[in-house]
Amino acid sequence: MFVLKGVGASPGVAIGPAVILPGDSFAVTRQYIDPTEVKAELSKMKTAMDKTMRELDSCEKKVLATLGQEYAQLMSTHKLILQDPSLYDSVRKKIKDEHLSAQAAVFLTLQELAASFEKIEDPFFKERRNDVFDVGKRLAKNLEADKGEFLASIKKPSVLIAHTLYPSDTINLQENQVLGFCTDVGGKTSHTAILAQSLKMPAVVGLSSAAKQVQKDDTVIVDGDNGLLIINPDRYTLANYKKIQKENKKAEALLKTINHLPVITQDGHPLKLFVNYDPRTDTKENKKLITDGLGLLRTEFLFMNTPTPPSEEDQHRMYLSVAKRFDMRPATIRLADLGGDKMPQFPLDEFDQEQNPFMGCRGVRLLLKNPELLHTQLRAILRTACEVPAQIRIMIPMVSSVEEVRHVRSAFNQALQELEKEGKKPVNKVALGAMIEVPAAAMALDGMIGFLDFISIGTNDLIQYLIAVDRVNQEVAHMYDPCHPAVIRTLNLIIQTAHKRGKKASICGELASDAKMLPLLLGLEIDALSVTPRMFLRVKNNIRNLNFEICSDMAQAALLMGSSDEIRSLIEQNKDEDS
Repeated sequence: MFVLKGVGASPGVAIGPAVILPGDSFAVTRQYIDPTEVKAELSKMKTAMDKTMRELDSCEKKVLATLGQEYAQLMSTHKLILQDPSLYDSVRKKIKDEHLSAQAAVFLTLQELAASFEKIEDPFFKERRNDVFDVGKRLAKNLEADKGEFLASIKKPSVLIAHTLYPSDTINLQENQVLGFCTDVGGKTSHTAILAQSLKMPAVVGLSSAAKQVQKDDTVIVDGDNGLLIINPDRYTLANYKKIQKENKKAEALLKTINHLPVITQDGHPLKLFVNYDPRTDTKENKKLITDGLGLLRTEFLFMNTPTPPSEEDQHRMYLSVAKRFDMRPATIRLADLGGDKMPQFPLDEFDQEQNPFMGCRGVRLLLKNPELLHTQLRAILRTACEVPAQIRIMIPMVSSVEEVRHVRSAFNQALQELEKEGKKPVNKVALGAMIEVPAAAMALDGMIGFLDFISIGTNDLIQYLIAVDRVNQEVAHMYDPCHPAVIRTLNLIIQTAHKRGKKASICGELASDAKMLPLLLGLEIDALSVTPRMFLRVKNNIRNLNFEICSDMAQAALLMGSSDEIRSLIEQNKDEDS
């Protein structure tokens, strides 16, 4: 038995045989094929080359439009490398005569070509070695087995082990017999982790080396509550976790009995409890939840994996279906938070590759540089508000200045006026709010709150920016600390600033689901929480077992403390007293 410690990303226990997701890089060892597979391997190679050429054509057009002919010439060079007969002939010969796999043949050919450039004294030609490998990487990627095909090939309920897993992969796990998953990289607040919670799938991330240490068909246990991956457990451990699985099922059943009860503390303090909704992962069980409304609809998925931006009609259709789901309750739709790790395929104005995309042109910054994207999305959302009784609320992502809020408010008013001229008027007033997730926005909130109808605190990014910790980097994951005094004081500043101006403040980040932090959040007088469907009843149950006066005293004490350890001790002390 061997145990790896990571970060619990989605609660629960999964037990089953391991399957290993193929990595993102192609093998560099000599892989051989059967002589009968030569024809299929050559066809695979031709298909990959054609796909790579289409990608280079697309890149060349994009670079030409944005950066000019000088930079576009680089793509032309890459196309010439791909079209070089010596490249294809060498790869073809290695597959046909030496029976090498296409991946191995490409790698060895690239090595040979690069070595030939190294022999030339001219620095210009030596630099072409990098171009050769750039083309090679593209070709190798297109030769890899598609992850979707791999997942579809899983024949029995299994636990997925991967170095990394993208949100687009995660969405399809449940229908492919995956019971739970573990990844080497990532953090508790990564989008993959959040999707896992929506799917009610146990997950552990940030394990560093699981993909290397686990073998196919090893029996593994995923402990999503404690962040553990147990490889080939002994008989006692296996029996214990099977018992925990049964107890978890009973607890889930008991939680369903409080669905109709109000969200209120033991001493009568009410709280709004919203749900973070994703139409791609909706289930019959999720639809049964009695919530106060939709706290966050992320819209980025509409803009991903498509060669062109979604039209106003396409967006409107989706927003309308979601708004109808929430009848007359609030429905908060966040403007597309593109950038960072969510870059669309279609070209964007004034946008180039960034060295630090999470601190660059993302969220509202990107939308303001691409006003047509903003205008189209605002119109689609406002058209929805004209057709449903739901209280539509629009949320601006990644705000850092009052100027950004003013610009969006102006675009909002313009779209509203256009629709009024077309004879369309919202059923209810549409609220415009902002997600406070940048420290600058928290500090300057008093200057921008007058232009906003509500605020929502995005604690996932706020904490990472406050403490300067990348939330998906396992090397510093232990430093991602919601108990840091700066975090508690900043939350208090945001909430009190909003209340002084008569505005409501909610939290829609992962912190809203953290049972240990919940008493502090209530004590800081947060008005609402928005959580994933998976965590909704758990959070509701926790709120109903808290005393608001005790929470308030606890929060005031925490605000005076100078270290994370002191605040954690305070939380543990109150937890012990409650139990």
